[in-house]
Amino acid sequence: MKLEEITKEEFDLFAKTLKCQNFFQCGAMKNFFDLNNQENYLIGLKDEKGKIKAATLLVYRSSFLGKKMYEATKGFILDYNDYALVKEFTEKVYEFVKAHNGYRFLISPYIPCVERDTDANIVEGGFDNRPALNNLLKIGYKDIGVGVQVKWDYVLDIDNRSPEELLQSFRPNTRNYINRTINKYQLECKDLTYEELSEFKQITEDTCARRGFKDKTLDYYQKMFKTFKDDVVFKIVSLNCDTYINVLKEENEVLEAKIEELSDGPSNIKKKEVMKQDLQNNLRKIVETTILKKERGNIIPLSGAMFMLYGREIIYLFSGSYDEYMNFCGQYRIQWEIIKYASLHHYERYNFFGIMDVFNKDGKDYGVYEFKKGFNGYVEELADVYEYGKGFRYFLYRLVKLVRR
Repeated sequence: MKLEEITKEEFDLFAKTLKCQNFFQCGAMKNFFDLNNQENYLIGLKDEKGKIKAATLLVYRSSFLGKKMYEATKGFILDYNDYALVKEFTEKVYEFVKAHNGYRFLISPYIPCVERDTDANIVEGGFDNRPALNNLLKIGYKDIGVGVQVKWDYVLDIDNRSPEELLQSFRPNTRNYINRTINKYQLECKDLTYEELSEFKQITEDTCARRGFKDKTLDYYQKMFKTFKDDVVFKIVSLNCDTYINVLKEENEVLEAKIEELSDGPSNIKKKEVMKQDLQNNLRKIVETTILKKERGNIIPLSGAMFMLYGREIIYLFSGSYDEYMNFCGQYRIQWEIIKYASLHHYERYNFFGIMDVFNKDGKDYGVYEFKKGFNGYVEELADVYEYGKGFRYFLYRLVKLVRR
């Protein structure tokens, strides 16, 4: 078989035939790297009939003593169970890298290691891709661990279920929060235009500063919008203060009428007290929301999220929320809107993407995992990052890395 550079159209048609397809490995991502003037190549292995059997998007990442390191993020795109194919593609990719002044490359296969449930327990009798990953070691790869890529995902299979069926499958608390955002807060959810991306950036910037993360630049979000077009969605959910105040006033009218209807008998004393307390709580919220409107305006952004729509799945990539408005459950509403979209547009699955502290309940990010578990999906453990290289310079690189460690 022959390795050669291929077109974006060829690459995308082939990639969408395999389950390991993902937006990190697609023609639009090549456009993104081109916009950033970052060296990259789409390469494919073709058989004697010209049919593509394996492919990858290869990107220059760094250099060592004048030689380059390339990476196939979430690649390769091929059947990892075909040992001979993986071996031949690996060897030919290395020759390609070598011809482009490279000495090593990294891959991070977009395949799950072993089937797990919502609590990350291994499912007895479930699929097991560990033998295929072990074959990489036999070929000559070195498992270098997680790296900067996501290792653990949380995934919800859509399974041709309707939005109503999916909603009923969520945990009761999650379902209640979603219903509250619809019926009580009546939050408004909108898709952002290119010109509105700065609104999303403000939310992520605030969130990253609070949590100690490094945020993406506005330029990054804008370039992703330009390159992925309809395959990327930025959503913001907001509170309309006037709408919320009206809901609270209507609730109070109903409560006042019920209190008036109840007799003064002993059996109704407790009911009246509860209703009166609800009245007072609503009055307090009306005052708070009126002040909020005066200070911040009638429309208050609460949360934002960025989603990638590619192939068989939708991926929840980046998001943020203003800490002071968490009680309005904005992220629950955003998740519900995109899950509904996934169901109505026949996606196979919705990928909540990265989770951390999966096995550490005291970890600072365990709460994110708990939030995602409320949607009743399952944990997906992805493959590690694997490194392949040869020659004296690669040996020297490994030696220097070992000494530094």
